[in-house]
Amino acid sequence: MSVVGTIAIGAVATFVTLVFMEGLASLVLSVRDRRRVLWAAGRKRSTYDPDLGWVNTPNTHIPDLYGPGGAVRINSQGFRNSYDFDPVVAEGRLRVICSGDSFTFGEGVANDKTWCQLLADLDPRLEPVNLGQTGYGIDQAYLWYKRDGLRLSHQFHLLEFITDDFYRMQTAVFAGYAKPVLDIVHGRLAVTNVPVPRRSYYLTWLERHLKNLSRFRTVEFCSRTFLKVRASTAEDSVEARQARNTKTREVLRKIFEDLKNLRDERSIQPVLVYLPTLHELMGSGHESQEWVEFLTAECDALGIPLFDVMSDFRRLPAHQVVGMYIAEGQSGPNHFNAQGNAFVAATIYRKLVNHPSTAERLSPNTERSRLGDIACSV
Repeated sequence: MSVVGTIAIGAVATFVTLVFMEGLASLVLSVRDRRRVLWAAGRKRSTYDPDLGWVNTPNTHIPDLYGPGGAVRINSQGFRNSYDFDPVVAEGRLRVICSGDSFTFGEGVANDKTWCQLLADLDPRLEPVNLGQTGYGIDQAYLWYKRDGLRLSHQFHLLEFITDDFYRMQTAVFAGYAKPVLDIVHGRLAVTNVPVPRRSYYLTWLERHLKNLSRFRTVEFCSRTFLKVRASTAEDSVEARQARNTKTREVLRKIFEDLKNLRDERSIQPVLVYLPTLHELMGSGHESQEWVEFLTAECDALGIPLFDVMSDFRRLPAHQVVGMYIAEGQSGPNHFNAQGNAFVAATIYRKLVNHPSTAERLSPNTERSRLGDIACSV
């Protein structure tokens, strides 16, 4: 063999060895990081559900999931509360059901620091029920409320959402997990993709573990190349996005109409709560403004309060806004921290006691002075 050939073979062998060693080291670090996450979580807090895709695992308690004092407790009814609820509200209490996504669940904070639970600190008459769930769109939040929330008598229903929740309604899968989809059939809401395929729960577990391979730089290179090629051949058109958004608005109208009927038939006052992500607050907010305009028109027509908390955040200095979100690298990044949840709770409560549709049930209000003290402290 020639000298040049020997050198070439040696170079290739050295390259392969280096790639293998780097990949092995990356894999070890990945396993170590994953073990840390698993030790922190203790055990899963969610489980498969044929109607909703996934729900909280009843009777779950994970101490310090979000750091010291950041415990998650799920009651036997599957709600993020420390105790179970009787079907009937106790005399002198006003029950509030909070539906929504991870911002309602309170990703990153303890049970007693979620904005839903903090409503009780602002007004002891309020009894909050937390039906928030990570990854839910408005469709799943609504379906869970209809199935389990309506089993409890209550006076208020706060339906929370972020902008991403509209787009979660447009797909049968979220983050690899199958979910139900709301459609309109013969002018009425219909649920499709149910029972939700159970296999996605196991496939997603497998995908998470196969992602260890992505730590190998050669695999990462090939993946990026493949994704670029695929993106160039499957580019979404403006017309397609507009069509999906139009369909989503039609479904939302039916949901809001049903909430209005529940108000008329069962005296349950619905309230829509639009919360901001940090990305939206630091950007232009053009996309969210389009949805605000749609929601405002629909809520005005139906007489449903819309609490646009995003506008309250936009009035704050940028440094104060950033200080209300959990930083990258911490548990629950880009969700509200304790201060952010306190600000949201105070803002929602202030709107509740001042909006014509909700103020009467909260008066005579003996908590206004306390609200003022708390609002000034956040």
